[in-house]
Amino acid sequence: MIGRGEEENEIESYWNHNTAFHDELVANAKFRGGRVLDIGCGDGLLLQHLAPFAQEVVGVDPDKETILRAQTRLAAVSNVSLVTSDFLEMPFPSHNERFSTVICVATLHHMELKRALLKMSQFLSPGGRLLIVGLAAEKSIIDFVISGTVLMPIRVMDRLHGGMQDPGVRIAEPKESLADIRQAAHEILPGVTIRRRFYYRYSLSWDKPKSGNK
Repeated sequence: MIGRGEEENEIESYWNHNTAFHDELVANAKFRGGRVLDIGCGDGLLLQHLAPFAQEVVGVDPDKETILRAQTRLAAVSNVSLVTSDFLEMPFPSHNERFSTVICVATLHHMELKRALLKMSQFLSPGGRLLIVGLAAEKSIIDFVISGTVLMPIRVMDRLHGGMQDPGVRIAEPKESLADIRQAAHEILPGVTIRRRFYYRYSLSWDKPKSGNK
């Protein structure tokens, strides 16, 4: 395993509205350590940030070319595994193969919402945490007002970071509004916390009960 400072010198980093949340996600996962799953891992940038603080990190992405780029990025990191697969088609892990943290950044809207949330919960160990940073469709007046209000501040932040950088991953427009996502999440993940965030994103956090089969 390579050290954090050494790692940062070796990787090709970049900034966009998704990587803006990486430090927050890494800090959260660091408290639990153990095994971490990144759903929709892309080129592996978040995986490499997570690796120094976890026993093992696993990335899954359905795009073969993207996984090849992740393999190149992570070639020197010993505790990373990469899986080329649609997450919804992956077999359920055995009890000792479940994860302390499951992370999903800008990927949930590519999948069937309720089915994906349920399956993510089943990949967590008891006491583990699900962390999602997602995109929601603008449907209500409130959605459009908030989007318009943050437009200029986001443009300023983009310029301060040198502009948005596209890592060349598959994109899709979100279908569900934040209200839709809240309703589905509360049905499947009792006690879930969802917040509207900057950069046209929302965050979802859910702790799996330490007992029971949920």
